[in-house]
Amino acid sequence: MLARLEGRTLPRGQALADLLEVSHSSAWRTVRRLKRAGALGSVATVRLRPGTCECVTYLKMDWTQTAAMPAMENRIADDPAVVTAARVTGGYDYRLQSVHEDYRCANAWSRDLEAQPHITRVLTRFCRTIFDRPRYAAAILGSE
Repeated sequence: MLARLEGRTLPRGQALADLLEVSHSSAWRTVRRLKRAGALGSVATVRLRPGTCECVTYLKMDWTQTAAMPAMENRIADDPAVVTAARVTGGYDYRLQSVHEDYRCANAWSRDLEAQPHITRVLTRFCRTIFDRPRYAAAILGSE
């Protein structure tokens, strides 16, 4: 069902029921259930202005400080520059995607992370998104 819904405007009324191949009431129950589960939401697409700096940052934590993980994850969640955050395996503990006003702001943001006592290593790479695939469920199902 997600593959049928994602990447497009949510249809209304009978068009939604037809798209999901269920009854009208079942379609809206499904949409409400997916929204409650966090699998479906409303988004607006925007184009970044010229000069905007995109970053991918990897963080290595000092896990001897037991309060480090919740404190770090709260900080990440509250940071308006962070677009996506993930815990990862391997040489680093977190992978952050962030967007900044310009290179200087991005650099200051990265240096501020380096100054945190529970962060032992920061690797920031400046990048520019050239492809974004919003239709993950369709890609997984091979229907895209």
